[in-house]
Amino acid sequence: MVEFNKRLLPAAIAVALAGVYGMPSAFAQQNDEAETEEEAADLDRIVVTGSRIRSIDMVTTQPVTTIDSDYLTERGQVNVQDAVTDIPGVSAAASPILPSNTAAAGQGLGQRTINLFGLGSQRTLTLVNGSRFVSSNSPVGGASAPGGQLDVNNIPVGLVERIEVMNVGGSAIYGADAVAGVVNYILKDDYEGMELAADYRFIGEDIGNEVSIRGLLGGNFDNNRGNLVFGIEYNEMDNIPARDVPSFANTYSSFTPVGDDMVPDPETGEVPGNQVRLYPDPRAGILSFTGIIAPGPLAITNVGLGIWPDGQFRQFDGQGGIIPYDPGTPTGNQVWGSGGDGLDLEATNTAQEGYERWNVVSIGHYDINDHVRATTQVFANRYFAENPGYQAQLYSSGAFGGMSAALQFPLDHPFLPQAARDELEGVMPVDEDGNAQDFFYLHRGWTNLGAREVTNESNTFSSRVGLEGEFELADRDWFWEVGYQYGESGISSSSTGVNDWRWLAAMDVATNPETGQIDCRFNFEEGYGEELRPRGMGIAAADMPLGNPGDCVPFNPFGEVSEEAKDYISYSTGGRTRIEQEVYSAFIGGDLFELPAGMLAFAGGVEHRTEFASFTASPVASLKGLSDNSLAGGYDTTDVYGEFLAPLVSPDMEIPFLNALTFEGSYRAIDNSLAGTDDTWAIGLNYRPIEDVMIRANMQETVRAPAVTELFLPVVESSQFANDPCDGRFRGSGPDPATRQANCDAEGIPADFVSIAPNASRRGFSGGNLDLENEQAESYNIGIAYSPSFIPGLLLQVDYIEIDIEDAIVSFSLNDIMEACYDSTDFPNQFCDMFDRGPDFQVPTTDAFTSGYVNAAMREFRAVSYDIRYDTDVNDLPGLGGLFGDTYAGRLHVNLRAYNQKKNATSNTGFDFSDITGQHNSPDWRGDLRLRHTLGDLTTLLDISYHGRGRRDNFQTSDVQYLDQDGNPYTHIPSQTRANLAVNYTLPTGTVLRARVTNLFDKLPGPLERGVARWEFGRSYNIGLTHRF
Repeated sequence: MVEFNKRLLPAAIAVALAGVYGMPSAFAQQNDEAETEEEAADLDRIVVTGSRIRSIDMVTTQPVTTIDSDYLTERGQVNVQDAVTDIPGVSAAASPILPSNTAAAGQGLGQRTINLFGLGSQRTLTLVNGSRFVSSNSPVGGASAPGGQLDVNNIPVGLVERIEVMNVGGSAIYGADAVAGVVNYILKDDYEGMELAADYRFIGEDIGNEVSIRGLLGGNFDNNRGNLVFGIEYNEMDNIPARDVPSFANTYSSFTPVGDDMVPDPETGEVPGNQVRLYPDPRAGILSFTGIIAPGPLAITNVGLGIWPDGQFRQFDGQGGIIPYDPGTPTGNQVWGSGGDGLDLEATNTAQEGYERWNVVSIGHYDINDHVRATTQVFANRYFAENPGYQAQLYSSGAFGGMSAALQFPLDHPFLPQAARDELEGVMPVDEDGNAQDFFYLHRGWTNLGAREVTNESNTFSSRVGLEGEFELADRDWFWEVGYQYGESGISSSSTGVNDWRWLAAMDVATNPETGQIDCRFNFEEGYGEELRPRGMGIAAADMPLGNPGDCVPFNPFGEVSEEAKDYISYSTGGRTRIEQEVYSAFIGGDLFELPAGMLAFAGGVEHRTEFASFTASPVASLKGLSDNSLAGGYDTTDVYGEFLAPLVSPDMEIPFLNALTFEGSYRAIDNSLAGTDDTWAIGLNYRPIEDVMIRANMQETVRAPAVTELFLPVVESSQFANDPCDGRFRGSGPDPATRQANCDAEGIPADFVSIAPNASRRGFSGGNLDLENEQAESYNIGIAYSPSFIPGLLLQVDYIEIDIEDAIVSFSLNDIMEACYDSTDFPNQFCDMFDRGPDFQVPTTDAFTSGYVNAAMREFRAVSYDIRYDTDVNDLPGLGGLFGDTYAGRLHVNLRAYNQKKNATSNTGFDFSDITGQHNSPDWRGDLRLRHTLGDLTTLLDISYHGRGRRDNFQTSDVQYLDQDGNPYTHIPSQTRANLAVNYTLPTGTVLRARVTNLFDKLPGPLERGVARWEFGRSYNIGLTHRF
């Protein structure tokens, strides 16, 4: 464990080593006067994230947070994402569980990516040992936004030496996609020894478990000329259904209040039309898990539809019997009620997908001679994730249509028990002629059809070989490196579904005259189902939707379903992704010449990278009619870059109020085969007015390249509605009604024009766009670091961050295209060419538009980060040290980090900005406090995190728009504070034992938090050990 040195070492050493508590590497205390220049000169030159220049005193002009391996192991963290997302302002990108009505279901299941500042994980560049790593983000159904994001599941915890997180930019050094910043995982490459570790996590109140086992082996060979490190890691997590997590299952939702639940605005005396109230236990009163029985095709129990003539609601009990149906407490929403027997969707969700992960990594080097070293690294990862499926395979309700409509059954259906038939006959509606209805409708969520399972198997391989070395030229030291890297990811996903035609055929039963048993009509009625045979698809008779007569297994819609029936109606579909990356790189660096304050350092190089991705849907998807977004495409990019570091003033020049001044600059020319050419650059300044204070500033232009998805997504036919901006009803709307009006007038569209597009869908095309260009961004940061020499161990830092993104890639609908056309002061523009109008100014019925991905959006981000840390012996604490006398009381490290977001605004068109800063999901303040105390072999850690209070909705129009569960108006979601406690103890044998309690005080989100989908497991426990041989 590296401790903060009271005798201030060079800033570069702090960069490399101080990272246990995320130490920003921009500043550290200076050398003690006793340290000699000769000792400093013996220090190895190092490279830090944000530069390829090697220096013993490198201090970047951007805030860099460093985290070392002990941070992960002391806290029992078993994935490398958690250590980064602990940093205020950093979040984990969501891993979706896609519904099984798409061929891409499961492609992103369980993946982990990183999102700096909430600007999108596609704008955070994640590196391994300073180099890119092949992505596992499928071009269809991926873990997050389209892009080449690294799934950090591929990085083993045991091999991490340190993690460096550089806020703001990085494109000039590392290439496209480094907009919000760079996360660099630096692995152990010169390890000797053997280490075994294991961790076990008990989640919540017996909710689930997680286990991690890892090993590390390394050593030198051939008289220490070479070193080889080998790491293996295994992780397993239980699947956790939402119904087992109290804060997830016992949720609240906002619906329109009714009757006395409504609250008028005290200023107007009127009830806002958009007023909603929190109601517990939301239930969809249009169907139930066992099936609402209704006399008609529509059952909306919240408003009384589906009730029988005797005034009762009924449902099946799952065994064929009939029981009362409780509609719950009505709300102002037609579909959703509170409580009762309606469909509880939360009970069908998954809180945590189960997974199994294997990582095998080997890193080595060999000194060919004193000046040339060969390097190699190989990664192999297998990741399997599953969501066993708790949602219904199908839903049948009168509120839906087509194959999802309510099912009509005759009273004489063979599977309907006699008792149920007798009860229904007694309450059937009677027509005016006195004839009783002889059929009923079933509204049901079909959870008994089998699990709606989604799985994902991802296999990733990456290898890199290279040569690096040093030489002397003109009395200057130079270093160089050449490398080749190849990586590939293969993702195979599957999801189960139900063949609608087989399902209906299995319920269409009668008595088979040959067997006298209940059987599918298809099995014994000649010609049944001929109309279902696919025509012109080249499919043999045996592959008809219904199979062959005799295949069908009767399905009981009212009671238990046999496994054979489930097998008959079920199918499995999915897709396969292949991603390939190939990188050739070379760079050189060294000292160019000496300036009065030191050497002018330089590094530059060239990189050629090829990216390819494909997604192929299962043939079953097409047969079933699922969305088939199969695609294949790629691009290559050639980059040339250079950077320099110029010390302009040094302390030995003894200039008043100018202790040190360093200037740095970098440039990169990017030539993307599809997105074109772009220049990125950065300039920065480090200024020390006095030895204890450093001011840093940086300005740069960065880019993000279009992803394969955004470029190559198939263009398919699409039907869309649009609120035509030139329609008289919408002409006075928009961000600037006068601009919209003027543009519509310029096109000659009458002021009283009435468009058909809002009420009748228009047919056009939507998909990828090969004409996309790189996103453009400008960023700035300025910061100050203060380490007072009169308080050894104290460091105070503040940084202001500003990022503006233009031409951000966004998917446009017809409505977006038309608004972007008419709401712009630049009229006509490119968006006006993406749709047509006829002579009557109407948007045509067909071939009306081309929508999809475009360069149009803008982002504006502003934030201030604060970092305070203090590292001292407890005996030296003022007022406390005297309490212990001559007894050593250990060492204390305190780190307080805070993140104050000032602006996070988005505009899809460039003139309709919406800022979510201060909202509950993007609060003004976030922060954490970390305390670490060491005394001999015992280490104790207390981590406290804070998520600030935020508005329920930044755009709410009334103080009584939102009501809590008791009917009281509220405008904010409360802040959230959580504490974690960890203890580590080293035995005389060298074995380290550790234990951790997460969410120490078992704080759970209340109704207001649950109403905005906040939930958590509750208190969890970790135990683990590490033994080093």
